[in-house]
Amino acid sequence: MKFQRSTLILVGAAFLLGAGVLIAESQRSQSPESTTQAEPRGSIFTFEETDVATLTVDRGDETLIFERGDDSSWQMTAPDQALAEPGAVAFLLSRLTTDSPLQTVTMPAVQATDFGFTSPVGVVTVTLQDGTAHKLILGGPDFSGGADYVVVDPDPWPPAEGQDYPVLMVTRDVANGINRPLDEWKLPVETLAPEGTQDESSSAGDSGSPGSDGAPAPGTPANP
Repeated sequence: MKFQRSTLILVGAAFLLGAGVLIAESQRSQSPESTTQAEPRGSIFTFEETDVATLTVDRGDETLIFERGDDSSWQMTAPDQALAEPGAVAFLLSRLTTDSPLQTVTMPAVQATDFGFTSPVGVVTVTLQDGTAHKLILGGPDFSGGADYVVVDPDPWPPAEGQDYPVLMVTRDVANGINRPLDEWKLPVETLAPEGTQDESSSAGDSGSPGSDGAPAPGTPANP
């Protein structure tokens, strides 16, 4: 009888252990971090920064559009017409063309909300000189808050039912480049005094006054 009782206890313990493992695995399968890793990639995009002709940054309630000029300077065409701050544009493009993803995972379409893609933080569209367009969609942060999820050139989008998508985990620099305040995207306008203003005022002050050598102005009688 003792042997049978011990056996039942062991069987019960094994059952509980197995159930715990199944529950843990089920919870992990619902977490974005549990998805299968895909092949690593060298950088987010493979084109060169100098290949970019236009840059569009859609932040939900605001869309910024930039165009590269013939002299390689950047012009903001929306929401304002202004010279773009080259450092701001270069920072974002550099993140897209030189930064390596921290990790690549696979996202089933049903987990789009878990990854933050139902309401993306931002959408970046880049058009190259040859007319080719590329898109990056910024989702939510990972569980640590030190990285963000992005999808690159997804097809189709929004996620199609039953389809898996490669998702990149990238540094916060990408989000920082997208979320930069509007004023920081514009080149500051330096206020300078109109050229020649100082000379004209000096000339006006000297008119009708004695010269520097103390000689009287024309038409002034000389002292006897």
